[in-house]
Amino acid sequence: MNDKQTLIYWLDATGGEEFDEIIRLTIIDTNNKDLFNSTFSTKLVDWWYSDLNGIRPEDTYEAPLLENYKDKIQSIFDRASKIITFNPTITYLKRQGITISTDTLVEDLADYFRVMGDETDTIDNLCIYYGYPLPDNIFSRTGVDYAKAINFCWHKMMEYSQAQKN
Repeated sequence: MNDKQTLIYWLDATGGEEFDEIIRLTIIDTNNKDLFNSTFSTKLVDWWYSDLNGIRPEDTYEAPLLENYKDKIQSIFDRASKIITFNPTITYLKRQGITISTDTLVEDLADYFRVMGDETDTIDNLCIYYGYPLPDNIFSRTGVDYAKAINFCWHKMMEYSQAQKN
């Protein structure tokens, strides 16, 4: 990985703000190269509403804890000049002891895509708008699917932005 590059990440958590735990993290570069991709077991939460993220609690029971990969994840984020995501979850990373430098630009595609400011501002609708074929079945989606979707839509946004300038 080159120093100081643009990264895309996707994070899934259990929900329930007070005890929210990360259960999946995927990081890719702008060429869709997989830099990190893992599902994690939880310490405190043993149940969550799987229809929101497509990950069943029983699918994580034998997965490693995120803390086992903390140094590896931190080293990847340390080399980012820009991070692109959808609805950034930096606070979840912070709770795990992973920090994003204040010199690193964090771009939230949800900010650019907000239409109604409600539940219709989803990654699914972003993908429909830009024509990215995100799998229909949420339980068959992977973190890589989401990260590649973000990357595709970001590139389309940049392309359309450039066309408007011209």
